[in-house]
This record gives sequence, structure tokens and C-alpha cells, in this order.
Amino acid sequence: MAFFAPATRRASKIAIAAAIMSVGAFGVTAFDAPAYAKKDKKEEKAEAKNSEEFIEAFLPIQEAAKAEGADKAAILQQLKGIEGTVQTADDRNVYGSMLYNTALDLKNYSDASRGMGMMLESGKVPQEAQAQYYFVGGQLAYNAKDYPTARQRLEQAIALGYEAEEAETLIAQTYLLAEDPAGGLKFIAERVNAATQNGETPDDELLEQGFALAYNNEMIDDAMTFATLRARYYPSETTWRNAIGVQRNYGSYNDAELLDLMRLLRAADAMTDARDYADYIDAANFRRLPGEVLVVTQEGVDAGLLASNDAFVSEALSGSKNAAPGLRDDLGALESDARGANADAGLVLAAADAYLNFGEAATAADLYELALTKPGVDQATALTRLGIAQYEAGDMAAAQATFAKVDGNRKPIANLWQAFISQQMSGDASPMAS
Repeated sequence: MAFFAPATRRASKIAIAAAIMSVGAFGVTAFDAPAYAKKDKKEEKAEAKNSEEFIEAFLPIQEAAKAEGADKAAILQQLKGIEGTVQTADDRNVYGSMLYNTALDLKNYSDASRGMGMMLESGKVPQEAQAQYYFVGGQLAYNAKDYPTARQRLEQAIALGYEAEEAETLIAQTYLLAEDPAGGLKFIAERVNAATQNGETPDDELLEQGFALAYNNEMIDDAMTFATLRARYYPSETTWRNAIGVQRNYGSYNDAELLDLMRLLRAADAMTDARDYADYIDAANFRRLPGEVLVVTQEGVDAGLLASNDAFVSEALSGSKNAAPGLRDDLGALESDARGANADAGLVLAAADAYLNFGEAATAADLYELALTKPGVDQATALTRLGIAQYEAGDMAAAQATFAKVDGNRKPIANLWQAFISQQMSGDASPMAS
């Protein structure tokens, strides 16, 4: 799947279905009439849990609600009219339960949320059901657009043992809908850090939501972080294209830097359209790296993504075929010159690039290391290319250590390479910056 930008700045790429779960009423919506038969004053006082004023106002509404074809909207209005009679915890529980059920039938999430809140505040919800009730209460508040209440209830549900991933995703979405992307990213980062520090894999939906929240609000550094983590933990063509696509679209890279980003796209087996191959070919340039350009161009043609009779493609094929043999013949002399005592950093880097271009990674890595000892060397370039050569030579640990040293404009590219290699090595992620 190709990487693409959302249509609008604020649009969310993640659709959250906040369908309200059904919860058992535990018998709190109906009175057992005999329980309220006349008793002497002493017995009545000892057994009373609901206030007399509330019972008197509530029972007729309850009976009316049982009638076939009862007008739920009218029942709801009658019920709201007697709220002032609620006095005891049991009043609150019974009233809240009927308010919740009646309003929910009418998809009146605001009143249903209020009813759920009254049940929870009553202290009468059984302990084993509280996590579910808080979660449902969070959903109701979410649908009623009361996002602070939704977050509070959902966090309480998690604390009581409700499935964290589902609740966390909804919490993060409340920040987006409240137009508080910074708060949402902070919440997600805390959850991701907690998971990685406990040796757990962060939830995929939470990472995707962090990426969408940052990307849609033009917080590109954060978008890169979440896209990279998602590609690391949930590698696929889509996640790698997103991770690399953010950098291609928003990074200010010259051809040499873009080339090393495209090399990663190819290493991740995520080159899937003509633009990928065109960007790679253009950044590599058959005049400098004919061996690599020839391989990549032919690969694009063989995949049916490039047309060999296209002028750009035809030039890349013919130019690289003509230049590659001569450069290969000169490799030995170029290496000898690069190892000479008077060789400067530019010459050594050129020799290393030539070897890497032909897939001779071990020799290229040796020459990049030599280049790093030369005065005036472009350290970021030499380190990035050394890391790529070490990866291609199969020395993953060394490549990781090398990419960790890259700084400056190439650092995001190096971070992606690190994530890619870590994913292959099944290593643990470092905590995110909140």
C-alpha cells in the first residue's frame, strides 16, 4: 500500500467504533413490591434502603415503562423530573440504572452517561462488575463528547483490570477529538514506554494512533517516531512505507541522503511503485554508481513497475551498462590509491562507495572505516554508509553501533536503519521521548 497524506490537517486516519456495550442491571431497575409492604415503624426504619419520597415518585414511572408500546422519550422526561427525590445510595443506584437503560434505548448518550455515573457513585455496583461499568461509562461519556469524564472513567477501568489496549485507544482518541494532540501524544508515549520498559510489545493500534495524531497535526518529528516504532514492532510493507514515506515527504534531504533512505526501502522489501524506483535511480545516478543503478533499474523493469522503453529508464539502463564494466575494472587501482598515505577523505569515500555499489560490502566497510580516520571527512555520511555496509556484510551488531553514532540531518535516517536491524534481531526498543 502506498504512503499517502491525509486529505485534511485534522482528519483522523483511525476510525474508533465506540459502540456501547451492554451491561447487566443486576436487578436494580425493578422494585420487588412486597418488600415495600407496610411494616411497623421500627421494622421499616431498619430495612429501608430507598427513601419513601423516591419510592413514591419512582414506582408509577417504573410501571408505566413496563406497558407495551411505552413512550420511552416520555418516560425519560418523567424520570428526569423526579431526580430531586433521590436521597440515599440505593435511590441513586436504582434511579441511575433506569436512567441509563432508558436513555441508552434512545441513544441519548449524555443522560445514559449520567445514569451510569450515578450507579458508580452509589457504591452499589458489585466489585467484579466495576471495571466493565467504568469502561461502558467511559464509552458513554466519549459518545456524549464529555472527553475529560471519558478519560477518567476509562483510566479507572484500566486500574480495575479492564483490557488496557481497548481502553487506551479510546482515551487517546479523546485527545484528538478535544483538539489536544500534545496531550494525546504524551498519554500514548507514556503507555508505549511502560510497555517497552516491562519487556512487552506496544499495542499496534496505539502506535498507529500516535502516528496518525502526530501526522495529522503536522508534528512531524513525533510522526517519525511513532512510524518508526510501528515498523519496528509490526513490520510490513505498509508500516515500512509509512515510516520511510514521512521522511521522504518531509525531510530536507540531498541526493546522497535520499539514496541511503531508498536503500532502506529496498532492504525492507517495500519498493512497490514506479516512484520508488525513479527516486532510487535518480539519487544513485548511473554516472557515480552504475552497478547499483543497473541492478535496481532492471529489478523495477522485471517487476513490471518500470517500462524499459521509457526515456528515463532507457537512459539509466544503457548508461549503467556502459559505465559499470569500466568502474569494476578500476576498483583495484581505486582501492590502492585510497589506501595510500596521501589519500584524502574524499578519495577514500569514493572508493568505498564504488565497492558498496557493486555489493562488495566487506571491502566497502573497511574503506569507510579508513575514511573516518581522515581529516575533514563527512562523518555522518561515512558512518551511515559504514552501517549499511556492515548490515549487508551480515554484521548486525556492528551496524547497530555505527548507526547510533550518526548525528545531524542524517540522524532520522540512521534511526530508521536501527529500527529495521533491531526488528530483524528481535531486540527491545528504547523508551520514547515524551
